[in-house]
Amino acid sequence: MNRLCLRLPNIDRVGLVLDISQVLASRQFNILSMEVELNTIYIETEVISDTDKKYLIDSLKAVPQIVDVVEIDLMPHQEKAEQIKAVLASVGDGIIAINHQSRVSQYNPAAEKIMRLPYQQVIGKHLADISPDLPLLETLKYGTVYNNREIVLDQSKSHYLASGRPVIDQSGRIIGAVAVLKDISDVRELVYTVTGQITFTFDEILYSSGAMHRVVTMAKAIARSDSTVLIRGETGTGKELFARALHSASPRSAKMFVPLNCAAIPDTLLESELFGYEEGAFTGALKGGKQGLFEFANNGTIFLDEIGEISSHLQAKLLRVLQDGKVRRIGGTREIPFNVRILAATNRSLEDMIAKGSFREDLYYRLNVIPLFLPPLRDRVEDIPLLAQFFLQRFAAKLHKNTNAISEMALRKLTEYPWPGNIRELENVMERAVNVVNDQVVLAEHILLDHGLVAPSSRGLCSIERSLEDTLAEVEREVLARALEKHPTSRQLGAALGLSHTAVLKKMKKYGLSPRKK
Repeated sequence: MNRLCLRLPNIDRVGLVLDISQVLASRQFNILSMEVELNTIYIETEVISDTDKKYLIDSLKAVPQIVDVVEIDLMPHQEKAEQIKAVLASVGDGIIAINHQSRVSQYNPAAEKIMRLPYQQVIGKHLADISPDLPLLETLKYGTVYNNREIVLDQSKSHYLASGRPVIDQSGRIIGAVAVLKDISDVRELVYTVTGQITFTFDEILYSSGAMHRVVTMAKAIARSDSTVLIRGETGTGKELFARALHSASPRSAKMFVPLNCAAIPDTLLESELFGYEEGAFTGALKGGKQGLFEFANNGTIFLDEIGEISSHLQAKLLRVLQDGKVRRIGGTREIPFNVRILAATNRSLEDMIAKGSFREDLYYRLNVIPLFLPPLRDRVEDIPLLAQFFLQRFAAKLHKNTNAISEMALRKLTEYPWPGNIRELENVMERAVNVVNDQVVLAEHILLDHGLVAPSSRGLCSIERSLEDTLAEVEREVLARALEKHPTSRQLGAALGLSHTAVLKKMKKYGLSPRKK
């Protein structure tokens, strides 16, 4: 015996439903459900025998205005429910819906995975019993719409973004609410994909020198570790590129690489960027708060460039975070665990800073687990022709020029220069050369070096017998003197240099310079 569902196409008339009901009542067949549509009636009866089924179908066909009696597998409401169930099971986002009594009416497998709460523990339960402060309750009560609200359930340790909407009937009444959930790790991966983060590998590092061979060999050896690396080197030596290569060669390569220049962000903003903040933590804080970079980079790599520039206050907080592996947002009380690999970099002598009391010794030892020293370009002269040719090809293609070679004299000029700005300065010089050359070959005359900053014959940086102030003053005077040749009046000179007329006059007086007379 089977449950019986029937579809009855008909010509509508008054009393048709009554006549159908009387047929079933005559044999005491119990109607489980009935649905009436225009010219179609659906009936679901309790379990009956095959003999009873034949009798029922024949009897219904005999009812006036019944066109046919067709056996079906599911009632319309059951079919719709199965379709909804299939759709909810197939989507990747979590979906949770509540009815007008705040009880959970829909809870798909993705939501079960994201919220880390089993179906039986949630479906049919009052949402407040799951968590009293979920914003979906506010949506049901006031019709509030919210987007990408960050939610952490302490009960299940789940962390996700939710967007909620009220369910409104035809009369405008709120009869429920539904939320779409996105796991925070999926959001991070989506950001990683959409932003198209720059990838860089050790194979893309150009070198032929022994000094670089030793550095790259060591970097490859430590890449697969999770240990903290402190990358040391002068400005322009490629510290961030090495950090990216370390990440690309690590088991975390498919996860986020989050770089942060600690010197480029004011101290107050740097703290909120690193650690995040809770809603209402300060004036202008986003509704719902904001996760910090340690949370955002979870399971990936965070690169703290110019680590020597952070304040003493942030040094102490960063030390605590690195020791505990947990971060507490500004204005928050809960500690959020994270799992990231720390790469840091600096062009300063942290040892000297420790001696002067401007950098914490305990933080230094926490960061300096594996030191990686990048040599300056003047100590890897053999690599200059290789790098220069690489930059030449890049900028020739960018500027649509057919320049493809560097003369011997130009290469000699490049290799004899001390490169205080290292690879970054070499890149600028080659871009400058490609801009001014009108032939296929870059000549020595096209290599325009910053002689005002560093003497060509020097193999080091500025002479140690001269102070930084004296060196900068000489450069400033040289710039003013050269600019005066093109801009003979103080007003023209100020406009060209972006200075006020008064500031120009003071500097000219300081260096004994005079504007030309008209």
